[in-house]
Amino acid sequence: MTNHKQMIKFFRKIRQKMLSENKFSKYLIYAIGEIILVVIGILIAISINNWNQLKANQNLEIKILNELSQNLKVDLEEIKFDISLMDSTRSSYNQIIKDLKLVTFPTEKFYNNLSWLKVVPHFDPNKSGYEFLKTKGVDVIKNDSLRTTISNHYELNYPYYNKYEKERVEFKIHQVNPYLIEYFKWLDHPDYSITGVFEITNQDYLKVRNNGSLEKVVMASAWENDLMNSRARRLAKQIEDIIGFINEELETKK
Repeated sequence: MTNHKQMIKFFRKIRQKMLSENKFSKYLIYAIGEIILVVIGILIAISINNWNQLKANQNLEIKILNELSQNLKVDLEEIKFDISLMDSTRSSYNQIIKDLKLVTFPTEKFYNNLSWLKVVPHFDPNKSGYEFLKTKGVDVIKNDSLRTTISNHYELNYPYYNKYEKERVEFKIHQVNPYLIEYFKWLDHPDYSITGVFEITNQDYLKVRNNGSLEKVVMASAWENDLMNSRARRLAKQIEDIIGFINEELETKK
């Protein structure tokens, strides 16, 4: 910038000398040269500014994509843990149904399996990266397909899954819990902090076993569990795909 000012000062002196010597044609040439110099300086400054802004935008995009990737990796671990819980839940339900057909009186194993009726995984996705993206404007992500995929995931996929998760919670609250309260005693147990422990009198056990009511509750719960498990696996696959998509995009920016 200093050199630019010095050049302008140099041309100005020459111009003044030309005017004082009445050399108008030479003055005109130098005046045009001065204008060209100024224009070139402005264009160079604009080019440098644009390059700096482009680099800043790219760095911001990389930062956001990295945060999104980390968020999604945590989400993936959580949803996989929920899937494992639902797999264990399904196994317990299967065993309850077998016991109702074969076991005359409840056993500790029966109680342990029954306690899984209370298990309802709650998926709480990490959205810090997406919220940061929204504050900066989603156009920060230049890849149109990736930008759309990320927006759809947070605006559609997660709400869709949470909607059915809430419906499952409502089912537990309004159908399963009242039944358990009516026939079972709920107990705390340090070894079963997630599920708790349930007990039922032999008389009530024979009653719910013979009238089929407990089997109906368990089978309905199994259906809800399988439905959520299927959706969880689909969501896990979507998360894995987006992580892969983001990583591919980050590779192009190295």
